[in-house]
Amino acid sequence: MSVLKSSKSTLRPGDRSGLALITTIIVLAVVGTVVAAMVTAVMASVRTSALEYHEGRAFYAAEAGGEVALAQIKLALQDGLLEDAELAAVQAPTMEGFNYDSFSVMKKGTPIVETITDGPYSGLYALTQDVEIVSLAEDPNGSIGGVILDAKAQAIPIFQFGVFFDDDLEATNGPPLEFVGRVHSNSNIYLSSGGGDDDSEPNAWYREMITTPNKVFNDRKDNHDIQTGVFINDAEGNEVRLEFDSRSIPDFEAFKTRSCDDFDCRLQTDAFEVDSLRLPLPEGVPPYEVIRPRDLDDGAAEKSVKFAWNADTYVTVDLVNLKSKGMVCDDGEDDPDDNFGGNKWWPDITIERDGSTVPNKPALCDIMRWEWAAFYDGREEEMKDVLTIDIQQLDDWIDGEESRATAVIYVEFVVPGGVSTYPQDVKDETLDATVDPALRLKSGSTLPNPMTVATDWPLYVEGDYNDSPKQPAALASDGLTILSEGWKDNENRPKNSDVNDCDGMVLAGSPCSGYEDWVPTWNMETASETTVNGAVLAGHWPTPCDHGVPPCAGGYADFYGGGIENFPRFLERWKSGSTRIIFHYLGALVSPFTSQKTTGTWNGTYYYPPQRDWGFDTDFRNPELLPPGTPNVGNVIRTAMREAF
Repeated sequence: MSVLKSSKSTLRPGDRSGLALITTIIVLAVVGTVVAAMVTAVMASVRTSALEYHEGRAFYAAEAGGEVALAQIKLALQDGLLEDAELAAVQAPTMEGFNYDSFSVMKKGTPIVETITDGPYSGLYALTQDVEIVSLAEDPNGSIGGVILDAKAQAIPIFQFGVFFDDDLEATNGPPLEFVGRVHSNSNIYLSSGGGDDDSEPNAWYREMITTPNKVFNDRKDNHDIQTGVFINDAEGNEVRLEFDSRSIPDFEAFKTRSCDDFDCRLQTDAFEVDSLRLPLPEGVPPYEVIRPRDLDDGAAEKSVKFAWNADTYVTVDLVNLKSKGMVCDDGEDDPDDNFGGNKWWPDITIERDGSTVPNKPALCDIMRWEWAAFYDGREEEMKDVLTIDIQQLDDWIDGEESRATAVIYVEFVVPGGVSTYPQDVKDETLDATVDPALRLKSGSTLPNPMTVATDWPLYVEGDYNDSPKQPAALASDGLTILSEGWKDNENRPKNSDVNDCDGMVLAGSPCSGYEDWVPTWNMETASETTVNGAVLAGHWPTPCDHGVPPCAGGYADFYGGGIENFPRFLERWKSGSTRIIFHYLGALVSPFTSQKTTGTWNGTYYYPPQRDWGFDTDFRNPELLPPGTPNVGNVIRTAMREAF
C-alpha cells in the first residue's frame, strides 16, 4: 500500500523576478502615461501659445487697419465736409501676410451741431458726424483679429477762433492790446509785449486758450527782446504773467506741469500733442486758393470752399479790355469824384448773379466807381487803382427785395502785364506807370443783409463798417487795410496841378515826374475814430527769420513782419496830440497764408498805430450767426475702441 505524502511548495528569493518584472512594467506604463500627458500638455501649450501669438498679431494688424482708416478720414475732412463717396473710398492697408476681407467705414446717424467736450478745441462747436470703422485681419493660418473704432469727424467753422494763423503768429504790440477769443497757430507763437521803463508792466492780455502744435516763445522773432508784460487768464479769470516758454522749459512733462499750474492748462503746445487744423482744401492745394477766382479745373472740393464759387454776385473787372466810362455805366451825369474829369477810360465791368436781378447801367454807376491812381498807399509805396463799392448805394438798390440780396460778393480783376497797350491818356492817369488794382468798400456802416466780400487782390475798408446794426459779415482778401472815418483821397494823392505837366510823358516803366517829386513830400494824415465789425480772412507778411535759430542765431538786418497788431493794416496817423485814436474791432482774425500782392513790408514810418479796442465776436459761437461762406477746418478724434469677435 502506497502512502501518499503532501508536499508544500517553498518560494526562494530568486523566484521573485517575475513580480519585479510586472512591477517594472506597471511603473513604466504609469511613467509613459505621465510623459504622454506631459507631452500632450506641452504640445497643447505650444499650440495655444502659437494660437495666441497668431491671434495677437492678427489683432494688432486689425488695429493698424483702423488707424489707417482714421488717417484717410482726416484727409477726406480737409475740405470741412465728409461725403459718402469719400467714406466709400477709404481702403484697408496692404500688409504682407494679412488680408482685410472684412473692412468697412460707415456713418452712424446724421450730422449734428454739438459742442466739442474733449481736447484743446473743447468749448468750440462743430458739425459732427459719428463714424464706425470695422477692421478684421486674417493671417494664412486662419487666425482672425478684429477691432471696431468709433470716431467723430468734426467740421469746425474757422471764424470761431479769435485769432487763427497757419504760419508763425507774432504778437509784439506797442500800444496795449487786450484780446478776448481763442488763439491758434499751426506754427510757432511769439508773445512779447511790455510797458514801463523795464517792459514789465501789463501790456497784452489774452483772455482765452492759446494753442499750437509747435512752440510758444516769450520772445520776439525778429530780435532777442524778452518783454514780460504778457498775461494769460487762468480758468477762473485771473490774469497770470507769462514767465516761461518752450525754450526755457523744453521738457514736455515739465512744460505741461507749469502750464497747468499757472494757467489751468490754457497754454497748450506740442507738449500737449495739439493737432494742426488743416485748412479747407484738398491735399497739395495751397491755402491761398480759398480766395482765388473760379477756375474751370477746380474740383468738387475746391468748389465747395472757395469764396468765388460760393458767390451769388460775381464781379469781373477786365483791365485788359478798356471801354469809355459811358459804355460801362451811363447815368448821363458827370462824375464829381472823377479826379481827372471827362469821360475817362474804365475797365469793362460785368456782374453774374445766377439768374437773379443784375444792376442796370445807372445803378452800376451808383454802386461801383472806378478810379485810376485813387490814392497813395504808404506801406506799398504805390498808387492804387481802385474799384469802390458803395455799400449804401447797394443797400438802396436791394431795397429789401429778395431777388437782389447779395450774401457773397466776389470781385475778380483781369490784369494786363503792364500799361504798354493802354491809350496814352490812360497811361497818364496811372501816374506810377503800373497797374495796381484794389477793391474798396465805403459807406458800409449799415449792411443790406449778412454779407461776405472777397477778392484775391488788396481790400480797403473806408470808414465805419457793419456797426449799425451789426450783422454776420466777413472780409476776405490778399491783404486788408483799414482807412479811417476821416480818410480823404485828395489828401493822399498828388494835386492835379502836380501832374498835369506829365500828359503824354507817362510810359511803361516811366512814371510821371510830378508824381515822383510828390512822393518824398507825402505825409500821413490824422485818422478819426472808426469801428469795423466782421471776420477777416487775409494774408499777412511774416518776419522772415527767427533770430534764435541758425542761420539767424547771430541776428540779421531785416524787418519785422508787423505781427497780429498790424493785421489788419493801417496807413494814417492814429494819434492827435498825445491822445491815441481808437480803432474798434469785433470779429475774428484769420490768416491762412502769406500775402502775394500786398507785399510792402512793415517799417512803422507810414502810419502811427491806433489804440486797439479789439475783441472776438461771440455771436460767431452761434452757428446761425456765422458770416455767409464761412470755411471749415477738419478734425477727427477717436472716441472708443473695442475688440470685434
